[in-house]
Amino acid sequence: MERKDFLKALGLSAGAVVIGSCLGGCAKSSAPAVDFTIDLTQPQYAALNNAGGYVYSNGVIIAKTTTGQIIAVSQACTHEGQSVTYQSNNNQFYCSRHGATFNSAGAVTRGPASTALKQYTVTVSGNSVRISG
Repeated sequence: MERKDFLKALGLSAGAVVIGSCLGGCAKSSAPAVDFTIDLTQPQYAALNNAGGYVYSNGVIIAKTTTGQIIAVSQACTHEGQSVTYQSNNNQFYCSRHGATFNSAGAVTRGPASTALKQYTVTVSGNSVRISG
């Protein structure tokens, strides 16, 4: 292999690595697939015993609405990954970084986020709450 062919091949390889890294870094991360159970009698989940309470677990925010329903969506705002909080007075999830809001099913109600939070299936059986999806 001649020197110019070697340098050309090296340059193309380096360029491919750089472009691949940039494209990978720009991709939005998807919400994780989860399947776990929490026990409402455990102290770390005590907030879910009250309407408006919420907790984070396994990348998920789990909240208890004012009507007593337990709901769960992905914890990270789809705009920049900030953890959302639950606002029971509006029955919505809120991102404090840029003011994005999401309804109780995770749909965007105010930007700058343009993608919904992933909604998870919640199954309640006594004091056990299973989050899956």
